[in-house]
Amino acid sequence: MTERDDLRVGHAERDAAVADLREAHAAGRITVAELDERTAAARQARTVGDLAAVLADLRLPDTPAPLQVRGPEIVDPGFHPSDPLVLRAGFTSVKRRDRWVVPPYIRAHAVVDDILLDCLFATAESPVVDLEILPGAGTVTLILPDGWAVNADRLSGGMGSVRLKVASEPSWGSPLFLVRGTLGLGDFKARGANRWDKRRYRLDR
Repeated sequence: MTERDDLRVGHAERDAAVADLREAHAAGRITVAELDERTAAARQARTVGDLAAVLADLRLPDTPAPLQVRGPEIVDPGFHPSDPLVLRAGFTSVKRRDRWVVPPYIRAHAVVDDILLDCLFATAESPVVDLEILPGAGTVTLILPDGWAVNADRLSGGMGSVRLKVASEPSWGSPLFLVRGTLGLGDFKARGANRWDKRRYRLDR
């Protein structure tokens, strides 16, 4: 037994072991009875050694151990389609400005008040940003630096309006916002920096 075998495991490691057992059963490598027995043992495992014993004869030759002990991976919202960065402006406006990271997936819901996405000093993590607009009565405004672009072909105006004062094709190395959804009563605006924006950043910096 090694020192690693004595390391304590948690729910994530137990769940990973159970997933491996189910894959082994689906591949015909263990029977239903063995699956039930080993799953129960995996659920009760306390250490790496306990889980290794459950999976030991299921490892394929020349493959690494299926179990890895690691801390939980916490990912910020906005980096998976099922977990977008949600910005909701009820009776208070929502603003993103200065130096912030623009994730690949954003959902904006300007229920009553407005949402401002000022990207003049932002960094985009993806060449394409999926911006979903939910219907509301507020305005969603994008302020983009030179070279950034917006495609709003998939955005339905409803009773609101769509005003684009930026390019529809990005410059090389710059991101494209793909805007979709429905505005409802609100508006969507995309523009570059105006004199007030330039004055603000000149004063702040």
